[in-house]
Amino acid sequence: MSQITVVVADEEKERRAACLRLLESEKGIRVVAEASTTAETLGSARFAPRILLLDSKLAMGRGLVLLPVFLRSSPDTKVIVLTGQSSGAALLDALSHGAHGYLNRRRLRAFLPKAVRKVAQGEAWVPRKVLPRIIERLAQLAHAT
Repeated sequence: MSQITVVVADEEKERRAACLRLLESEKGIRVVAEASTTAETLGSARFAPRILLLDSKLAMGRGLVLLPVFLRSSPDTKVIVLTGQSSGAALLDALSHGAHGYLNRRRLRAFLPKAVRKVAQGEAWVPRKVLPRIIERLAQLAHAT
C-alpha cells in the first residue's frame, strides 16, 4: 500500500501537535500539512491528502460547508472529524457532508493511527454506539423517497 498522506486541521496548535506526535512514528503515514483556519484548510487541498483530520469546531464554524468545498477540490480525500464530544446529531451531520470517520479526541492515543489506516482503506470509523442512529437515519431517508 502506498504512503498515507495526512493534513491536520485544527484551530488549536496543541491539538495539532498531539496528532503529529501520534502519527510521526507511524510507518506508512506522513503528515504533509497543518492548517489552523478555514482558508488554510481549503488551501491544503492542493496536497490532495488521502486523509484530512478535521477538528469539529473548525468544520462547524461554517456549518460543515467546509467539507463539501474541500472535497470538490480534493475528491479522493477521506475526512475524519475530530471532536471533544460524541454527539450523534453532529456525527450524522459530518457524515452527511462527506466525512468518513468521527473520532473523539479523548480516544486519539488509542485509535488515531488505526482510524487513519482504516479510513484510508475505504472503511468508515464511527463509534459503535452511534450505528443504530445511522441505520435509523438511512431508513428514514429511504422511506422519504
